Amino acid sequence: MSLSRRTFLQTTTLGALTTPNVLVSAAERLAGKKDDDVLVVVQLSGGNDGLNTLIPFADDAYHRSRPTLAVSKSSVLELDKRVPFDVGLHPAMGGFKKLWDGGHLAIVQGIGYPNPSRSHFRSMDIWHTARPDSIDEPRGWLGRALETGPASMAALQIGGEKQPLALAGDRHVASLQNLDFLDFLASKRGKEMRKLMATVHAPKRTGDVEQVRGLAQTTVEALEQIIEVREKPVPVEYPDSGLAQRLKWAGQMISGGYPSSIFYVSQGGYDTHAQQKDTHELLVRRLSDAIAAFYEHMKAANCDKRVTLVAFSEFGRRLKENGSLGTDHGCAAPAFVVSGRVRGGLHGEYPSLTDLDNGDLKYNVDFRRLYATLLDDVLGLEPAKILGGKYDQLELFATKKA
Repeated sequence: MSLSRRTFLQTTTLGALTTPNVLVSAAERLAGKKDDDVLVVVQLSGGNDGLNTLIPFADDAYHRSRPTLAVSKSSVLELDKRVPFDVGLHPAMGGFKKLWDGGHLAIVQGIGYPNPSRSHFRSMDIWHTARPDSIDEPRGWLGRALETGPASMAALQIGGEKQPLALAGDRHVASLQNLDFLDFLASKRGKEMRKLMATVHAPKRTGDVEQVRGLAQTTVEALEQIIEVREKPVPVEYPDSGLAQRLKWAGQMISGGYPSSIFYVSQGGYDTHAQQKDTHELLVRRLSDAIAAFYEHMKAANCDKRVTLVAFSEFGRRLKENGSLGTDHGCAAPAFVVSGRVRGGLHGEYPSLTDLDNGDLKYNVDFRRLYATLLDDVLGLEPAKILGGKYDQLELFATKKA
């Protein structure tokens, strides 16, 4: 049987986006080391409303500023009694509450950076590069981490979005983009396609046709290895959401032996300018349930103490709700860290709701302190070389990385 290069590529991608070379790169690493620490990054795109995620439910300023969006005191999942007010999680975040009760959730309050930008693109670039003073920084903080780390250090992006600037650097970063396609290949019909792909032959000669023959062989081999990982039983039930399925892939790759040090996934939809209440509730429910399932997966696979997950958003929302029953771009917001060895609890100070900067919360923790902590305690790298300066680390982990 002989296929043209165009026919082969159309067949193997079903007209969608799958990158064979990336799959090969992933498969080649499946036989690697399985005991290294892993960082999983969850990007909350759009600007998560931190005030309705980690809620200052006992502060009158919160309720006055949000007559329709404020979560009632009686429904908040209370966490910790503090001065001058109490805080709790959104009532939809039962998964996070379970992690909190088990001591596996650390919340970094009031995280941000100097001279904050309220532009999605600029603020996300700042988070991705960790260089607030640079406009055209071409490399991300994780891309620089890969360059600084050992040659075996690798990263994997999971999802259909454009690869984030955070991973940009001199080293190639693999992407598993078309997850539906990969799941299809594991189905009965997909197995038939894989058999067909395995029969692709072309004359042994140099040029485009020879490239097709080689591409067919290596792609099929890579697909078989990755699908084998995907087909292994998962000890927990993940929710039916996009984020949950991406974290399920990450969990299967980690427990299946893919020795990437960094996994990157995203959840969009947080730009809640209008009719925020129901949308935000759905988003944080999916976030909380997905991460809780991922942690249970890692725990069941005995990976919970070597896997750390961090969830961040480019900025928070303003204190006062707007006329469209939503909230506009703000500044400081919480970040979340989940691990079997994290020092669970609140870190940093909750921003004042009365001492504001033009209606916005003032940050208390520079996000580069969080990065420095993760780079050192999780990835085992020297933060100053990557961040371009020294930042005091947070006491997020009960034990230092060996």
